[in-house]
Amino acid sequence: MTTRETMLKLMSLPVSRFDGVVYTSDGCYIAKAIGDCGYNAFLGKPQPVHNGPGRDQMLETWAGLTPTERKAVHVLAAAPGDGSPIPLSKHFGVPSS
Repeated sequence: MTTRETMLKLMSLPVSRFDGVVYTSDGCYIAKAIGDCGYNAFLGKPQPVHNGPGRDQMLETWAGLTPTERKAVHVLAAAPGDGSPIPLSKHFGVPSS
């Protein structure tokens, strides 16, 4: 799994459907569908982190990553290439280390 795919999985986005995600300057998330030419799938504004199956899945995924993979995810989120930095800890509850 690539670092981008791991980040999408931590954000509870299906890697089978999306090829990327950006955080816009107005605080929304939009995604790029696989095979699409741009970021056209509006995902919305983040909600407060809450317990549930999505959080459980994210924590399980995080636990399965090596320290190097964890660092790579945070580096990618900080400088995603498109859009603004993605605050994984604040918006998705991803541990900061």
